[in-house]
Amino acid sequence: MTTTNGFSDSQESDILGEEEYKVLVKDIGFVPSFWIQSITEDKMEEKYDLTQQYIEEEKPMKDEEEEQEEQEEQEDEYFQELDPAIPVKEEFPGHYNFQVSLGNQDSSKHWTYSQILKKVFINMEETLPLRFKWEPPEDGFLLRTAMVFSLDQYASDPVKRCHNHMATNNPSNRDVDPRIIKHVVRCTHHLTVYEERNEHLSIVTRLNRPQPGSQYVPVCFKFLCKNSCPSGMNRRPTELIFTLEDRNRRILGRRRLPVRVCSCPKRDKKKEEAEIVDTQPEIKKRKLCIPVAKKMMPSCDTHVFNVQLNIVGKENYLAVLKYAYDIMAGQATRTGQFEFFKPYMDDILRKTP
Repeated sequence: MTTTNGFSDSQESDILGEEEYKVLVKDIGFVPSFWIQSITEDKMEEKYDLTQQYIEEEKPMKDEEEEQEEQEEQEDEYFQELDPAIPVKEEFPGHYNFQVSLGNQDSSKHWTYSQILKKVFINMEETLPLRFKWEPPEDGFLLRTAMVFSLDQYASDPVKRCHNHMATNNPSNRDVDPRIIKHVVRCTHHLTVYEERNEHLSIVTRLNRPQPGSQYVPVCFKFLCKNSCPSGMNRRPTELIFTLEDRNRRILGRRRLPVRVCSCPKRDKKKEEAEIVDTQPEIKKRKLCIPVAKKMMPSCDTHVFNVQLNIVGKENYLAVLKYAYDIMAGQATRTGQFEFFKPYMDDILRKTP
């Protein structure tokens, strides 16, 4: 049987090797054309096979890179869900027992703290010193501070400065990045980053471990707008939300601190505390009135006195009878002895013209 190349089956098995081929070419002085075609096809097939092998080896590597990118995207989406634009208000210390406390209040005349309201009252553009603590005091943590509205109906509204305080001619806006001007809260720490997500503002501060001999890290804040500004917070109560985060933006702890930025902190503090006190003691006063009335209740004196009086004037006479009737009626009501007082009260009615 003859193949398409002109060789029989027995001849195909006797094809020359490469060394024998070189010797034959040297002896005859030329190369048959069908040999060149055959060799070229073999080289192309060999090259193609190598290319295919390279592609097959490279393909899994590309798949791994794509899988890693997809995994990173999923992680980013996961962390975004954990860190929404609107912070949650529920407090929790977390694994690191995250705590926040106030600095020395006695040394400042521009802010005060209410123990009853658990709230800070402070002047605008004044410094509020706070102390942050976590255990163990490790490095690599971030402090996110966001100012939000306390009432749930305004939770989705971003807290921003009013139009007057955001004006370019305002002295507090000189040499300030335009992206920072709208923030009500400012941090004096030089490693603070100002962020905005879906119009909600927050600031992120890097936290280093406390200095030797100290158990907390001091961080100071300023407020560049008042709660009473009409085009800004518009008299709505506000509070600060502090979250302890790691470098992957995962929340490790959360604390809250109600704050009111005003012109007269002490006056507003007394006013709000009085409102709380005035609403609560009403129930207590009612409860106290009952035992006092029991103590002042007159004893049940059942001794009967016969009084004969000469009274000048009909009006005076009727007034005396009415007064006697009212006294006995009141005593009957307080003591519950209506049957005892009824005959004497009826006698007075009979004497009334």
